[in-house]
Amino acid sequence: MTLHHPLDQKAFLARLPPFNRLSETERESIARELQVADYSPGEVLVKAGETPAGLYLIIEGAVYELDGDPSSAPGQGDAIPQGSSPLWCVVSLYVAEDSFDARALLEGASKNSFVVNEPTRCFLLPRAAFLHAVQNHPSLAAFYEQKISQWLATLREAGDNHDLSSFILAKIQDAYIHPPVFVDAESSIHEAALTMKTHKTNSVLVQHGDELGIVTATDLREAAIIQRRSVDEPVGPLATYELIDMAPDDFLFNALLRMTHYNVNRLVIREGRILHGVLEQIDLLSYLSNHSHLIALQIERAQSREDLKWASQDLVNVIRDLHAKGIKIRYVMQLVSELNKKLLRKLFDLLAPPEFVADVCLLVLGSEGRQEQVLKTDQDNALILRDGFTHPDLERITGEFTEGLLDFGYPRCPGNIMVSNPYWTKSVAAFKDELFQWIVHPTQDSFLQFAIFFDAMAVAGDDNLLRHVKDHLYRLLGDHRAFYAQFAKATVAFETPLGFFTNFVVEKHRDELDLKKGGIFPIVHGIRSLALEYRLPQTNTIDRIMALSQRNLFRSSFGIELIEVFTYLSTLRVQAGLNKIQQGLPQDNYLNPKELNKLERELLRDSFKIVNEFKKFITYHFKLGMIS
Repeated sequence: MTLHHPLDQKAFLARLPPFNRLSETERESIARELQVADYSPGEVLVKAGETPAGLYLIIEGAVYELDGDPSSAPGQGDAIPQGSSPLWCVVSLYVAEDSFDARALLEGASKNSFVVNEPTRCFLLPRAAFLHAVQNHPSLAAFYEQKISQWLATLREAGDNHDLSSFILAKIQDAYIHPPVFVDAESSIHEAALTMKTHKTNSVLVQHGDELGIVTATDLREAAIIQRRSVDEPVGPLATYELIDMAPDDFLFNALLRMTHYNVNRLVIREGRILHGVLEQIDLLSYLSNHSHLIALQIERAQSREDLKWASQDLVNVIRDLHAKGIKIRYVMQLVSELNKKLLRKLFDLLAPPEFVADVCLLVLGSEGRQEQVLKTDQDNALILRDGFTHPDLERITGEFTEGLLDFGYPRCPGNIMVSNPYWTKSVAAFKDELFQWIVHPTQDSFLQFAIFFDAMAVAGDDNLLRHVKDHLYRLLGDHRAFYAQFAKATVAFETPLGFFTNFVVEKHRDELDLKKGGIFPIVHGIRSLALEYRLPQTNTIDRIMALSQRNLFRSSFGIELIEVFTYLSTLRVQAGLNKIQQGLPQDNYLNPKELNKLERELLRDSFKIVNEFKKFITYHFKLGMIS
């Protein structure tokens, strides 16, 4: 290490978050404390378990953050050794205008080691000076003491410069409120389900004496499928009686905040003793987009494929509207999923006679089954036929369904996972046989097929057919630990783009990084593997994370960080996709790092660190180091 006298520290700090938030006078006082030092490749700046000498601010060069033995760190220009050992990896790569390790300075010891990769020059803010600055400047304290979930929330707030005035001023009564539908607490689960079906609602209010509760379709499914309760049991014990209610003249914005805070999808709307009904989250989100109600109406009234095509073409506008209003991507996903379900169900009903629909179950698979598809991607669907059921128009119906979606802008699946492929259209017994082959004689392809099918969601027909197949799936698995481990292995198959701002891991031909492979897929598949092991009924990734957190599989704070990271990466993916559509380019999973500002880059790097931490958890949990 070689020390130098100060350079232009003030100008440097003025470009660097969070110091750019300070006044010129405040930055000047911190700048006087900075030292300049040169470091050589292989030099260890901080060892795991040690307290750093201070905050390092890189002027030029590159530094690895290493989880493992710093003596075995990669040399100058070496590729990041992803996958060489599942318990040893490069956590991050820091380059010009990056800083580290503030967390260790606050907590007393560094979690990882920091090793110089190439000739590097840094500003060093000594530990005492750093702590003094944090204590005396609340903006610095807020920045360095936040967890990644808070960082991401801050970024959203900073970026929400959109015109929300119409939404903020809107009242609950301006949105659609479902009329109240009641059942008695002594009514059976079966009667409650029939009531929902009759009134085309996802919830009913349960009257228990003077108490009023609510039970949802999800509650009924979980009781029947997971808890294996008799459908003749009373529905009362399934209801939630601590209702969250609001007045119709309250603001719609407050309703969204209330739903988010309590993690619920519906609110009871009442005024004194007058019960107005139930506000569903989907209807609230629909109100935010002027197009979504129109699309739903167009779908409902459609008499032909051409009518549906017009409705489907406006989906991008819905997504763009909601994204422009700063609405969380998970809510956008839910609304788009509901509209897609309506679209697919209507198309199927137009093509297939009622007697056909009654004996089949139409499924969406993969991201659509998880309610995580936003922009139109490849078709992923399947059809389960009741055992013994045949129909002379089966081939015509499935073929026209695939062609119809193609006409609506949903490309063919490269893997041919579509109802027009007989492999994905077959009886309950045939799917059970296929599951046996996937589980007992697994191959690389069958693991993929199993994963896609495991996320299946019924959109039309008799959803009991899917339930029968899923029940068989769990019976076949039993406590098949080897299968769980092999299935989970794909979580660590792709490289995390830790050095996305260099040329280490971006695609050689396009200067872009793959958000799906680098961050989204590891979270989705890792969580899917845990959901399989714990037999969770949820298919949505965020819902699965929340359910796993409730089982104390990992600390709740880590679950929150996973949700925020998944949300952030998904948001970047949608934004990049919308930009490419606007430019007339095909949408994909790639993002150009040059399009990110400094804070977004910091957040993306921290997001990838969380992804790597999750990969390590999956590696340990499933003992991936013991399998080939």
